[in-house]
Amino acid sequence: MLFDLKLYKETYNFLLYIYPEINKFPKSDKYSLGEDIKKTTISLMSNIVLFSKHNENTLKEADKNLELLRIYIRLSFDLKIISFKKYEVISRQLNDIGNLLGGLLKQKI
Repeated sequence: MLFDLKLYKETYNFLLYIYPEINKFPKSDKYSLGEDIKKTTISLMSNIVLFSKHNENTLKEADKNLELLRIYIRLSFDLKIISFKKYEVISRQLNDIGNLLGGLLKQKI
């Protein structure tokens, strides 16, 4: 079942964590970089849901979205939109998601 899938849980928890953080972005970044982060995270969730419905190609799309998120988060840190502490927490969450996703990709390929 989808809700038992650890990858789903980790990604959903990341989504719950990142939304309030994006709301703290400066107005000039909230509606550009912040929206890109939100859209990419939601796309990642969509890929995971579609995978749970037996569509294995969506794992590769999820991996692409994860890489985009890593770039957006790094950019947010480099632009001093998020603190080093927040960057560490978010990066750790993305690494956990990446490890789970990578494991599934190896099983399916």
